[in-house]
Amino acid sequence: MADKVIKVAVAGNPNTGKTTLINALAGTNLHVGNWPGVTVEKKEAIIEYKGYKIHLVDLPGTYSLSNDVAEEKIAIDFLVKEKPDLVIDVVDATNLERNLYLTIQLLEIDLPLVIALNMWDEAQEKGIRIDVNKLEKLLCCKVIPTTAIKGEGVSEILDAVIQIYKNKERFHCSLHLEDQLEDELRKLKECIKNIQPLLLDIYPERFLLLSLVEGNTFFIDLAVDSRILNQAKLIREKLEKLYHRDISTLLVEERYSIIISIYEQCVRKTSEEKFDLTLFLDKIFLHKVLGFPIFFFFMWLLFKFTFELSAPYVDWLDSSLSDVIAPIVYHFLTDIGTSPWLRSLITEGIIGGVGFVLVFVPVLFFLYIFMAILEGSGYMARAAFLMDRVMAVFGLSGKSFIPMLIGFGCNVPAVYATRTLENPKEKILTTLMIPFMSCGARLTVYAFFVTIFFTEYQTAVILFLYILGIIVAAVVAILLQRFVFKAEAIPFILELPPYRFSTVRFIIRNAWIKTKAFLYEAGTFILATSIVIWFLLHFPIGVKKPEDSLFGKISHTIAPVFYPLGFGNWEAAGSLISGFVAKEVVLSTMGNIYSGEIVEEKPEEVKLSEGLLEIGKGFINANIDMGKNFLSIFGLYKMEAEEEEEDSSLIKAVRDSFTPLTAISFLVFLLLYTPCMATVFAIKQELNSWRWTGVSILISFTSAWIMAFIVYNAGKIIAGG
Repeated sequence: MADKVIKVAVAGNPNTGKTTLINALAGTNLHVGNWPGVTVEKKEAIIEYKGYKIHLVDLPGTYSLSNDVAEEKIAIDFLVKEKPDLVIDVVDATNLERNLYLTIQLLEIDLPLVIALNMWDEAQEKGIRIDVNKLEKLLCCKVIPTTAIKGEGVSEILDAVIQIYKNKERFHCSLHLEDQLEDELRKLKECIKNIQPLLLDIYPERFLLLSLVEGNTFFIDLAVDSRILNQAKLIREKLEKLYHRDISTLLVEERYSIIISIYEQCVRKTSEEKFDLTLFLDKIFLHKVLGFPIFFFFMWLLFKFTFELSAPYVDWLDSSLSDVIAPIVYHFLTDIGTSPWLRSLITEGIIGGVGFVLVFVPVLFFLYIFMAILEGSGYMARAAFLMDRVMAVFGLSGKSFIPMLIGFGCNVPAVYATRTLENPKEKILTTLMIPFMSCGARLTVYAFFVTIFFTEYQTAVILFLYILGIIVAAVVAILLQRFVFKAEAIPFILELPPYRFSTVRFIIRNAWIKTKAFLYEAGTFILATSIVIWFLLHFPIGVKKPEDSLFGKISHTIAPVFYPLGFGNWEAAGSLISGFVAKEVVLSTMGNIYSGEIVEEKPEEVKLSEGLLEIGKGFINANIDMGKNFLSIFGLYKMEAEEEEEDSSLIKAVRDSFTPLTAISFLVFLLLYTPCMATVFAIKQELNSWRWTGVSILISFTSAWIMAFIVYNAGKIIAGG
């Protein structure tokens, strides 16, 4: 029984909680990729439940199956050609009438259907009463109330999937259009039976007939006989003449007449007038004057909480790696007689490189936690709406700000998100702005430098960098719009979800999925790059000093480019070279470079049991310190001045190579310069142009050099030097 996999497609409108339900169903088994041939994100997972394997495939969120955009084509193609065993249709219980349009179209495809009536708790709070049994009878399918964010109704969904699959239950849509339409569809069916009956065996009958009449045949692989196409055309022209409207409008009206009838029979609203929290908060957060200060205040809070709460865990990981793990590995390799070069590769190249980056994973994790809180609350959608007026200055709409918001997490999916922009000029302009959005990978480098040079002003410096990225993106957009192409402001329509309180489970899972993706990158790109950098630092064989190595010579060659920026040393230049692979690799490269300059000292031996105990104690203390930091933010706890610990050799080396001014200049350059390799390939794939990809690289590097030059020299003037 468990050998058979039940393939289940998950469909639904945007903002119905579909992703939340998928996460609740799949847990940590969710795999994220792309649909074949396109850059639309594809999520899927295989879970085991009551002896069955259930393969969940998350279809792109769509309002209909009308073949107007890439997401709709993907959904139709999968449902019609892959023929999943069952479809879960996620419906917003607070907005049932609109959501049922997609449901009607799914019923036309004639696949077993389970409706997840999501956000059930919100519907109840709003006084919306839905007769579930009546709805099941009218739609001829299973309807299950769910509150995905709380995990309610999830097991019932899985039980329904297994029951329908095991009992081979089939539900056939009995929803009829107007008699004249049904008569014409029957005539077309007879025509197909007589000429090309294979079509009826391969494709869902009702969906096929409606698609032929509407002229939507992209999903049909077989060559349709011209006589059938001509008959469909005659029917289309006849109906359009009879009803005085085009066929698409006619079918939409017919479907909505069915929906209205169902809605009136199943839904009633109580007359209770309740306080509308969403309306109240929108008057504040979307206010023309107050909106922007509130937005920047939330951004300040985001970084304040991120750094204050992650700091104890960063220190714990740092001490665990340098004082426990590295010595244990070093002595283990020595005891088994490992050669010095292999010992150096593992302790300096891998632990000193990858480990150096992993130390700052807590910073990312807490950033993702607070971003999940803002996203889950519904505020981030308001931020995009708020920015619509600002984006209009650049000939863009607030819709362009959504990919840019995604860019704060990672630039790659942000570039892919631009495919939702219909206007080609708006898409190009937005894509060129995205690399200036400071991603999570760059944050790990910021965290390291601000910890060393700007201890008292960590939040302010980080916020400055993020805002600077936005400002530079805006300036670039204005220049491109004025001198390259004129983009007209595009009306922006955005559905604003109600404000919600996300559960701790949802927030942690959301943050963990993104952090896990970073850890995967650390185990692949960063590991590979760290090893390559180590070899380049030790080639030719026998080289004594890193600056005399192949990597050192290459770095020395390009270092003069950065002299006017204040960091013209070969170490900084070399780390920026590797940063093209991935921005966080800048840290691992520094770890390799500076560890190579330090005279190797045999670390004090640490017993495994003692080391594990030390790590455990450190973790407990980190949790206690995090609690203290949290209280101190609200003034509920006064932090005592800590004794200054002796800086590690690596920190000393970095402190000797940079000053606060050159450090901020370096961070400004890192913020703005050439996108990472994955982003470059994403730009090429999305814009399908090496020309615009090259423009993006050129603009980024030029902007980085100019801004770092301004910051460094302005700083020198202010300092009087």
